[in-house]
Amino acid sequence: MKAKRFLSVFVALVMVMMVVSPVLADKPIGFDPVTGAETAWSNSGCAKIQDGTITDSAGVPLTVGFDEFGYNYQAHLFVGTYDTSDRVADGKYWGSTVDYADDALQMKWSDEWLSNVDCDNNKKLDRGLANGVSTGSSRGWLTNHVNGDYIDTNYVAQHYTYFVKIGYVGTGGSLWGTFDIFEEIYNDPAGGYHGVAILTDPGLGQFIEH
Repeated sequence: MKAKRFLSVFVALVMVMMVVSPVLADKPIGFDPVTGAETAWSNSGCAKIQDGTITDSAGVPLTVGFDEFGYNYQAHLFVGTYDTSDRVADGKYWGSTVDYADDALQMKWSDEWLSNVDCDNNKKLDRGLANGVSTGSSRGWLTNHVNGDYIDTNYVAQHYTYFVKIGYVGTGGSLWGTFDIFEEIYNDPAGGYHGVAILTDPGLGQFIEH
């Protein structure tokens, strides 16, 4: 059975993304103040990844496309493993030797969670970005898709899949005080888990704050 441990891993991963490292985000969109028409951030004065001035948490300049760890900050996408999600390919997850370190992980996030531009000129990707103004804290939405294997108590290899969608709801949220889980699907036949665990699912569009 992997359920309780797996949920704790998800929480740790998301908290790390919120506090420590720059992570995923949607294609940023702004709005013309006169016509209300959508405009790309490339037409704004915000620094872009292509400029070479935005760095990760270690001070390394970000580039477009996937990096060696599986992050594509321009596309708001991560495709890798728990091992590489901490931006260190050492077979561990944040320094710990755990059996899920090699489990496949895909993350997607919205512009408000982590944008692909720097509008406040701090050389980091902006969080909580709306109309070119960053709150400095992640908002919007994030999804995790996981495919993994583990050895059960009978030393038999088992497979599980997991999906979770969370969104920013403001003060009073059940997750970290400002977020809620809106969809959670966990399949682990050996552990007795099948399908939807949580489903309120208002759709991701609810979390767009522009």
